[in-house]
Order: sequence, then structure tokens, then C-alpha cells
Amino acid sequence: MAIVPDDSLIRRHFPLPGDIVSLLITLIALPAIAIFIAARWPKEGMRWTVATFLCLLCYALDMTFITTVTMLVHIRATQTPELCDSMMIVCLTLHNIAKATEIAFLIERAYVITWPVKSRTRTPEYVLSTVGIFVPYIAVTAIAIAYRISYVLDTEVCIIGMRRFALMPMLGVETAAQLYLTLRFLQPLLRVHQDGSGLLSPLRKIVIRTSIGCAVTMLLDIAVKVSLTLFNGEPSWLCFLTCKAEAFFAASILFWITKPGLPHDYLINGEQELGIGFEGSVSDSVVTSSELAEAGRLNFVKRVMSFPNAYDTKIPRTQSVNPKS
Repeated sequence: MAIVPDDSLIRRHFPLPGDIVSLLITLIALPAIAIFIAARWPKEGMRWTVATFLCLLCYALDMTFITTVTMLVHIRATQTPELCDSMMIVCLTLHNIAKATEIAFLIERAYVITWPVKSRTRTPEYVLSTVGIFVPYIAVTAIAIAYRISYVLDTEVCIIGMRRFALMPMLGVETAAQLYLTLRFLQPLLRVHQDGSGLLSPLRKIVIRTSIGCAVTMLLDIAVKVSLTLFNGEPSWLCFLTCKAEAFFAASILFWITKPGLPHDYLINGEQELGIGFEGSVSDSVVTSSELAEAGRLNFVKRVMSFPNAYDTKIPRTQSVNPKS
């Protein structure tokens, strides 16, 4: 049973403060995400990578989601069961596509930090991570759509949501994927920290930002899902408002954790990207773990932050990179 009674003002009406807050979130979020896209767009002469594409796609989908649900919630059409049901399907589909893209970006980020020699399809961990996360996620999304909640009250307020047995598996998959991929990304950095005398400031900042970003993202996701459980179906305006806020915060956190970590003096060819060198200079070399053991900690910082974009299996493994000072 929901903790909010059916005769509550929140459930039966679209109050003016909620209308204003919903529009304000949209007016703040859309220009901010546009700035994020411009900041992460590859500069002239830089090469597009899978990670860059996924990062920008995350922003584009978040912007599409926020725009779409704003149009749906502020439409002044008569609320019919068919319209209400369509609003729920559109919201859930767009939200989960955006979340899946974010997961794909985290998979790519974990792949890059391992200094891969083989292509993605020939890297067992990459394939297993992709299949092991997306197959369950598609399944729980289908279950959530099949067992959605959507009906219209006599006050013409659309109530949408998901049943608890469909909601909890989705929350479990999202939380587990976020936690695993974050730990997988941090593991090489933490291993270097244990083997040496500690990480230098740029890499330490990456570890801190990634950890905080993961924690905040999971808390936001849990809060939104739990609110759906407590209400046993929310008014569409309240559900869309919280989902828009979550999408905007998720985009902001992604922008923060991918902030380049090196000062200007450490740039390689004047470029750094996404906090861990998804772009930067294109090189025909791969940094191996043995090279890391022999290199100084400063060289390690420079190499990580300027990791090459060339992932061809024919890349020689013995050639090293000499970053500029």
C-alpha cells in the first residue's frame, strides 16, 4: 500500500508550484547540457573515438528526454487512459535508453583504462561486460513496460509507475552495473597506488571524482525508484519532474567526472580529453603494464592522460611514448 493516500492533493492535482519548478528545471537543464556538448565536442584536428561519441550521445539523449517529457507533462489535452499509457511508455523507454547509453560509456571507459591491445570484440571482458549487463537490462525493461501502472483519476490527473516486482530488478541491474564498472575503472589506478608511493594529484583527483560521481548517481537512481515504490504510481507531473531532475544531475555528474585532470604544462600535443585521455594525440603505440612498472610516476600520469586512440590489433606493443614535458 502506498504511503501517500489517493485523496492527497499531490496525487489529484497539478499544483502551480509543481508547474513552475518543472519548467524551471527544463530552462536550466537544456542550456547547461548544450554547454556540456560544446565543451566535450572534439576540437579541430582531433580524432573521434567511441568514448567521445558515447559521451556526447548521453548528453543528446538526456536533452531529448527532458524536452519530450516537458512537452508531455505540460500539454493541455484531455487526459485519457490511452494518452496516460502512452506517456508512461515514452518516459520509461527514453529514460532507459539514456541510462543504457551511460552504461555503454562506462564499459568503454573501463576498456580504455586497461590499455587494450585487442579489439573490443576480441576482448573477453568487454564482450562479457556488454552481454552480461545489457541482456538483463533489456529483460527488466521489457518486464517494467509489461507491468506498468497507468490510469486517470476523476480529476483528470494521469497516474503512472511500475509494480514493485518489476521495479526492484531494474534498480538492482542499474546499481550493480554502475558499481562494477566504476570499480573496474578505478582498479588499475588503485593498483598503481598500492605498488608505488601514491598517486600524483591529477590521478588522485580522477579517483575522487569518479568515486563521488558513482555514489551520487546511484543515490539519485535509488531515490527515484524508491519514490515510485512508495507512491505505488505517481502523478505524471511529479514523476516527470523527478526524472528530469535525475537526468540533468546525471549529465552534470558525467561532465564533472570526465573533466580533464592535467594542468596546461602536462598536455600532450596541447590536448587532453574526458579525464583519462580518450582523445588527445593519436599514436601507434600501446603502454603495457611492464612499461608502467619501469616508468616514473610522472610519466605514468602523462601516458594515462594522453592514451592513444589507436586500438588496432596490429599496433606494436613494444614501442613506447615519450610525452612532452
